[in-house]
Amino acid sequence: MTAQWVNVLDQFAASWEGLDDPRTGNAGLHDFHELLMIALCTVLCGGQGAVDMALFAKAKEPFLRGFLKLENGVPSHDRFSRLFRQLDPEQFQAAFLGLGSSP
Repeated sequence: MTAQWVNVLDQFAASWEGLDDPRTGNAGLHDFHELLMIALCTVLCGGQGAVDMALFAKAKEPFLRGFLKLENGVPSHDRFSRLFRQLDPEQFQAAFLGLGSSP
């Protein structure tokens, strides 16, 4: 992972600063910000849900590994589904609307 990508990921993570990670225990197997990045990439490519996110991650794994660690492999659709069911909707909306507005 190049320094340029590390900087991009740091900025991306900072954009979600007000969003709490609701996962505990084994549910936190995958990095919170990596899941959000995969979800965002999926949606930008026309995906619409957790199954699409998992399929996108599997199909684009070599690309994603260029800027994500994916230490525990590619997340399953269950991981995405659980995460998005647990997120506070108001926190998510506020963080999403602020995405890209941080310096």
